[in-house]
Amino acid sequence: MRMSWIKSRAAKESLIVLVVSIILLLLVDYFLGYTILKQAPISSRNNAERGIKIRHPVYHHTLSANYDGLGRNQSEYRFCTNSDGLKSKCGAVSDNKEIDIGFLGDSFTEGLGLPYEKTFVGLIAEKLPGKKIANLGAASYSPSIYYLKLKDFLENGYKFNEVVVYIDISDIADEANYVIVDGKVVDTIENTGKQKMFPLVNFGLKGLQDRLISAFGIMHHDYHVDYLDLSDPVYQSDFRRAAWTFDDRNEGYGKLGVKGSIAKSIEVMQKLYDLCKTNNIKLSIGVYPWPSQILYDIEESNQVKIWRNFCTDKCTNFYNSFPTFFDMIRSTSKKEVINNNFFHGDMHFNENGNQLIAADFLKTYKNN
Repeated sequence: MRMSWIKSRAAKESLIVLVVSIILLLLVDYFLGYTILKQAPISSRNNAERGIKIRHPVYHHTLSANYDGLGRNQSEYRFCTNSDGLKSKCGAVSDNKEIDIGFLGDSFTEGLGLPYEKTFVGLIAEKLPGKKIANLGAASYSPSIYYLKLKDFLENGYKFNEVVVYIDISDIADEANYVIVDGKVVDTIENTGKQKMFPLVNFGLKGLQDRLISAFGIMHHDYHVDYLDLSDPVYQSDFRRAAWTFDDRNEGYGKLGVKGSIAKSIEVMQKLYDLCKTNNIKLSIGVYPWPSQILYDIEESNQVKIWRNFCTDKCTNFYNSFPTFFDMIRSTSKKEVINNNFFHGDMHFNENGNQLIAADFLKTYKNN
């Protein structure tokens, strides 16, 4: 009887300790979570390419130079960079600082999930063998980083004939998160949306999700499916990083809100244009849809209107891939367009999608 009582008491005490520990951990996460995450190396808290991304003293983050290994976006793929820290063909040598076309953009331009040769920048480089092409894109970039990265490269002796900025749908949300202070991009972590209460917990759960997906062999490259799981956040109409083009509610955009983030993005892009003009560099801008735009938006999206208007009297070309995708919708279906051109359950383009962006670019580029 006494032994049973002792076991019962020990179990209660253990439960109390467990509950108190969980509460303390949640309190630490709530009040200090983002501070802790900000101190961690980018490579340890980036679930896409661990060990590839590093901090940069001016433009926040970049890619490790001379990297040759595996990147990861659910599944693994060959990832190489040159001595400039730019995603490139494996074995490529940065033999000069004179660039014909420099591409700026975020994870779409970087080519998340694919080796360089299968990204739209790599495909364009293959079709323009006489041009020196550089991919300056990397995940989580936005106008503030585009501007300071180009400025930094110019100050380090690089020359560009043309710069093409592929502005992503998520740039508006990311731009709410960045601010330029003393000539450096600083992460304010304002655009945290529904995850702002317990960032460490959310980060841990995302890591667990990645491991489970990897363990059960669910690869994003297996994109030939005959259904869309609309319960996936990427396909929902309230996916805040994408929904701003058809719903301007402010959640996830910090103090600026959607409209303020758009205005800030345009303001910084004006600085980038001025920088290009001062250095006699042609500027072009490209846009493309996410699954959210295909499901809920229109061809004449706010993303298209904002950057087409910005390009007036500023851009050499405006590369608009929205018509390509919406033409396919009219001849097939939204489901088929998404299944065929995006990684399943992801907003990023698969091989087919990258081929479409490259083809659109080359058509406009060669015509002009």
